[in-house]
Amino acid sequence: MADNTSYVDLFKGSAMILPLFEASESQWNRYGRAIAYLLGLSYMFLGVNIIADVFMAAIEVITSKTKQIKIATANANGDNGDDTANQGPHFDTIEVKIWNDTVSNLTLMALGSSAPEILLSIIEIVGNGFEPGELGPGTIVGSASFNLLVITAICIYVIPDGESRRIKEINVFACTSFFAVFAYIWLYLVIEVITPNVIEIWEGIVTFLFFPLIVLLAFAADKNFWRKQMEMDGDWNQMQDVFAKQKTGSEEDVRHIIEMGKKQLKDPKEAADIATAEMLRRTHHSRAWYRVIAGRANKGGSKVPFYNKPKDDEDLAAREPSRNGDMTVARIEFSAAAYSCMENEGTIKLGVIRTGNLNCKTTINYETSDGTANAGEDYVSKAGIIEFIEGEYIKTVEIEIIDDDVWEETETFFVRLFNPSRGTEMDKICVTQVSIINDDEPGILQFQKPSYLYKESAGMAELVIERNDGCDGRVTVRFKTKDITAIAGKDYEARDEEVVFSHGEVTKTIIIPLNDDDVFNEDKIFEVMLSEPTAGSSLGKSKCTIVTILNDDDYQTLITRVANLTSVNLDKLVIGKESWAQQFQEALSVNGGNVDDAEPLDFILHFLTFGWKVLFACVPPAHIAGGWLCFCVSLGAIAGVTAIIGDMASILGQLLGIKDSVTAITLVALGTSLPDTFASKVAAINEDSADAAIGNITGSNSVNVFLGLGIPWIIATLYKYFTYAATDRRSKFIVTDKSLPFTIALYSIAAIATLLLLTWRRYSIAAGKAELGGDPKVKKICAAVCITLWSIYIICASLYAYDVIKF
Repeated sequence: MADNTSYVDLFKGSAMILPLFEASESQWNRYGRAIAYLLGLSYMFLGVNIIADVFMAAIEVITSKTKQIKIATANANGDNGDDTANQGPHFDTIEVKIWNDTVSNLTLMALGSSAPEILLSIIEIVGNGFEPGELGPGTIVGSASFNLLVITAICIYVIPDGESRRIKEINVFACTSFFAVFAYIWLYLVIEVITPNVIEIWEGIVTFLFFPLIVLLAFAADKNFWRKQMEMDGDWNQMQDVFAKQKTGSEEDVRHIIEMGKKQLKDPKEAADIATAEMLRRTHHSRAWYRVIAGRANKGGSKVPFYNKPKDDEDLAAREPSRNGDMTVARIEFSAAAYSCMENEGTIKLGVIRTGNLNCKTTINYETSDGTANAGEDYVSKAGIIEFIEGEYIKTVEIEIIDDDVWEETETFFVRLFNPSRGTEMDKICVTQVSIINDDEPGILQFQKPSYLYKESAGMAELVIERNDGCDGRVTVRFKTKDITAIAGKDYEARDEEVVFSHGEVTKTIIIPLNDDDVFNEDKIFEVMLSEPTAGSSLGKSKCTIVTILNDDDYQTLITRVANLTSVNLDKLVIGKESWAQQFQEALSVNGGNVDDAEPLDFILHFLTFGWKVLFACVPPAHIAGGWLCFCVSLGAIAGVTAIIGDMASILGQLLGIKDSVTAITLVALGTSLPDTFASKVAAINEDSADAAIGNITGSNSVNVFLGLGIPWIIATLYKYFTYAATDRRSKFIVTDKSLPFTIALYSIAAIATLLLLTWRRYSIAAGKAELGGDPKVKKICAAVCITLWSIYIICASLYAYDVIKF
């Protein structure tokens, strides 16, 4: 076809809304027009993802509603357990969610995640005069393939090395996994076997009725209805999850978090970010929450200060065993993902902890493996069995380190746990890294921190000097205090002394007395400097540090300020706004209004999405009418944008000579699935389990079929039944897409392979006995397998659509 041929006839009847200007568009260059539609389609994907996030915010508000119930405490019978008088029964009032998590995931949240695909299928059939199209069904199958294969691959890969994530609600996942395959097998049978290429009314109704069936069966799996004795631990944990770790942002919360983390309050904003991140880390979040938060970051909105808090080896002995999760199963892991020791220490002790069920005897194997360090040269290879007796939750593994006189860079080796006994599972940190630090150099001396902050009532300031990159021999260094605004003799005691590091010592703590008085003073600052290193040692970058003496009243003021900033941070991350003013303020702001911390990409994303954000700020806020008004309005907006996406995708495919079935499984499926990809990645990294990352995929894939095809099939077949006579060929709903059964079969095979892979990972020692993460090499191989399966699906489905391959 020539570049300037008229395209009016080409697109006649193929779209509902577009093209808007047929006469003028027909004069455009064909490929220029294709580029314009490709850019327009990309922009519409941005729009539908933004309004879908608004939709998910409404769902989060609806499903997070709670009610108060009273639970009898241990002394509810009036026995206080001591000599105090009996005061009668005692009850604790707690709040629990009204919506069951499983039900909400398979209904509202699955609808929110799959709304564009479901609505596209419905709109296409209605727009085609109740005749089937290729775009809707193809997008549903293509999106299911991307979700299960690509998102699963990403989630397996992004887990930090040495960590793993297991699916907690395995009964529910098994139920939804069955339906994720069965739904597409049923779809194949309907189209190809039962009534070939014709959809009957009863088939549409049965397809739709599978939706309430999967909800009921998954709910039964969640509640263990088919077990003889119903376990209540899950319900109790769900109650505890709501407010046992609530994000209050109170001064006591902030003070506890800062002191627990041994953080100095150098900057209120930094401390508030730390407190916010810690509170978020302690709280379980729904799939909808991660979807909205990921969406904000991808459109230049406010970001969440996620971080992974390291375990503190020094506090290991005081650590309480976890009471979360299934208390019938013992879980074992290393106390830290990484350890380090000096070469001359001789041995290193690795902590191994047990949580969950402590009332049993359990065992687990361990073994070392080389990294850059070699067994026999740098350390002594070791393997054995760790045994926990009843009530024991801490054990240590001691590895011998070989010292030599040759200077080497820091070297590493690994220790892994495997083969747990029956009733025992490996937790996240099943592999740990050990770094051997060379000690054949005198070292580099510097302060551990560039600044310290102390209350004047503390009495002394403790400053740590580190010796890095070697600890051979005896070295000395001088330190001297210097006034800035603090005055020696009045606010602190001056010091000019020598610090001695003996052979092998790597840290020294110097103490500078602080003077307390009853007079209100402003904060005072002095400096401590290092100088004159000896015996070949040298000074590092932090050769001086600043000490701030904080007035006690000012300290409380600072804590209050940090608490207020933390509350502001948490308010910004609340899903759903309470007023239109807040919505427009967020829509008009870059990075949630925090322009100073915004990156160039934030401004670009804000510019690209500005129009959509302002338009959808007009949607009623999620906290009005319990979220239902926002739910309905945003669902209508999704339908409108999806209709345009369907038209653009169809026209683009015809301009480029691409069939709708291929456009559906590639461009459209990718555009509608990317937000779920970002949400799953964030959830995989920050959640303790794999449920929020991949647990929703199988349920969403099956709901896509039951609603996305069941509803339009019912509408179309009923319309034809009452409109045309039975002898009229138009009374039949005939599927014309010949490649659809093949793509369904391809997906079903890939889905079964992927689910078998996840099952193998759950029970395989090599994969860390977890669906996500585990051994770095194994997780890369598993991710590559999933990506390969998706690539084969795309290539084979496309070739079949063009009759390159035939079956």
